Amino acid sequence: MDYLDRLIQLAQVEGKINVLCRFQGSWQLKHQQEPEALGIFHIISKGECRLTLNDQQSYHLKPGDVFFLPHGLAHRIDSKHQSAVSTEENTPLTALQQLQHGPFTLRTNNQASHDFEMFCGYFHYSGHSTLPAILPEYWYLSGNNGSVAALLELLQKEALLEIGTVSVVNALCNVLFTYLTRDYIQRSQDVTNGVLGALQDKRLYHSVNAMLQNPENSWNMENLAELSTMSRANFIRLFKSKTGTLPGKFLTGLRMQKAELLLCNTNKSILAVALEVGYQSEAHFSKAFKLKYGISPSKYRVQRIEK
Repeated sequence: MDYLDRLIQLAQVEGKINVLCRFQGSWQLKHQQEPEALGIFHIISKGECRLTLNDQQSYHLKPGDVFFLPHGLAHRIDSKHQSAVSTEENTPLTALQQLQHGPFTLRTNNQASHDFEMFCGYFHYSGHSTLPAILPEYWYLSGNNGSVAALLELLQKEALLEIGTVSVVNALCNVLFTYLTRDYIQRSQDVTNGVLGALQDKRLYHSVNAMLQNPENSWNMENLAELSTMSRANFIRLFKSKTGTLPGKFLTGLRMQKAELLLCNTNKSILAVALEVGYQSEAHFSKAFKLKYGISPSKYRVQRIEK
């Protein structure tokens, strides 16, 4: 499992493509800032539109484009027919209808025909995980991406079917998350700091990846520095410079994320979870977990089950 797979696993990413928009003529959609750990995305499958962030920065989207807002940033989407004047609150627009269409909620302003189509969905991740915090406010993936084009073709086919579509569509959604995150890591000029920046640094890669893959091991500053072929002092200094945190604190965070994963997805006892994430006693683990999450491991598990 490479570092991206591991980060996605620890983030417990769950995605759904649950809305299909089909519009004719002039239309407008407004999305408020999401209150929780929720990423929003839009996949354009037909026609063109304009997506505006904070009523300022604007993007022209065309078929095959994907726009991803990892932190649910407020945005507005307008038809290409929409003029700047018609974005005002008091401008009348054709009323939108909401219907069920297979696995999707269909939003439309004209059931007879449409010149624009867009799939919309969301990604939910653990609010304490490393990955969401290191993703950008938004990411634009061009329709020139062959993998996304193939995924979009599958989505369009599923929109016509009736059996087993929810499972297929949600599986495709999780694939999309990996495409988006991988594209960001490969193309962004900003991946120089934070955990991703440390993983891109040849001096830090082996130590950071070792903690990421096996946080339960008995790591200390000496053996981590040795993996990076650096002195203890230089390792700590470089790690903090890149990530903004100390190696020990980063390791504790990874252990807690793995614990969260085990508490939510297994029936293992609290002691078994503690041992599996590198703690030698249930009491020590429970104290560290409560310090991080403000709640005991057992109560955390109950709350997640109730959700």
